Amino acid sequence: MLHRGALGDSVLTWPVLRHLARSGVETTFVADLAKAELASACVGVRAMSAEAPEMVALWREGGSLRGRPGAGLVLDYEHGASQARDARVKRMFPKARVIAMPQARGGDMLRAFIDAHPLAQTETRASEGEEASGDAIVLHVGAGSDAKRWVMANWCELHERLCDEGAGVIAIAGEVERERFSRTDAGFFQRMGGRWIETLEELREIVGGARAFVGNDSGPTHLAAQMGVATVALFGATDARAWAPVGPRVRVVGRLGAWGSVDEVARELSAMMS
Repeated sequence: MLHRGALGDSVLTWPVLRHLARSGVETTFVADLAKAELASACVGVRAMSAEAPEMVALWREGGSLRGRPGAGLVLDYEHGASQARDARVKRMFPKARVIAMPQARGGDMLRAFIDAHPLAQTETRASEGEEASGDAIVLHVGAGSDAKRWVMANWCELHERLCDEGAGVIAIAGEVERERFSRTDAGFFQRMGGRWIETLEELREIVGGARAFVGNDSGPTHLAAQMGVATVALFGATDARAWAPVGPRVRVVGRLGAWGSVDEVARELSAMMS
């Protein structure tokens, strides 16, 4: 599989990867190295960097292109970037069936795929009544764009409410937010004792050890859902029917043009953990 894109788009390809891997197909995920390694750790496919010497010619004209005749199927999420690039794919994989894949999406489309391909289903993480995977509720307050972020005052109120109830809470954000946050938002984040996440490996460890996860329409929210963590996804700027994360324990709060309240989020979170 060939894919280069943002974290959320990358994670949305995992059900396809999982279906192939569980079907016994030897599968290699060619992506930016950190995302390829993340998929390898979580889904069990082979990771290969798109910048590896044997692959970089696909994306850079003039590179030395070596054929890989052993490949039988290529799922190409980058198809259409240019005619020259598409031609290089066919030259590199001369005996493979190359399928131009549509943009990876969540919501109704991904649920339909999983319903049709049961092997693509994410396994449910242990619930609190069994062996819980962790004690902390993780709040990821960032997103790919400011429009997708629930307001920081709401995050802070939710954080305080959960702490008052005795829950362990970890507020996190990425390096992008460190640059984007206004002084007010940075103050709210500091008030929550927020932690900056620098690598996908660090993100995987925190999300994988969470009792539950709350996040915006963002890559880490898709990651939590695909890791089987109880996930509350917040929507207001995008359409959850097209982009909601998909997993065994996911609840969506809000809809396009209407963000949910702190009370709604707290209620859904409590219901998932009860």
